Amino acid sequence: MKKLIITICILAFAAAAVQAQNKIASAHGFWVVEHNVNLPRVQTVKFYNDNNKLIYEETVYSKLNIKKQKTRLALDQILERLNERTAYIENKNLVMLSLNLRN
Repeated sequence: MKKLIITICILAFAAAAVQAQNKIASAHGFWVVEHNVNLPRVQTVKFYNDNNKLIYEETVYSKLNIKKQKTRLALDQILERLNERTAYIENKNLVMLSLNLRN
């Protein structure tokens, strides 16, 4: 019984700590930030439309902190601009320019 209560508490805290992209701000599509444990300063940001089709991808050579409101807001704004386009866009450094990051 004690193990069950501890397990339920851990799951409840884990569920409360999960933080995802704001669905209200982003009505069309979503973005994902991928990184490798061995290369923490190299991250790939991918933007998808409603049909789960990749519309833009960029490799960033700087650590993005997606817990910051500023970073999430910038990624949401890029997603909104990308949804206005119809075709896949080649790497134009949109994320680097929006967040003022350096290589």
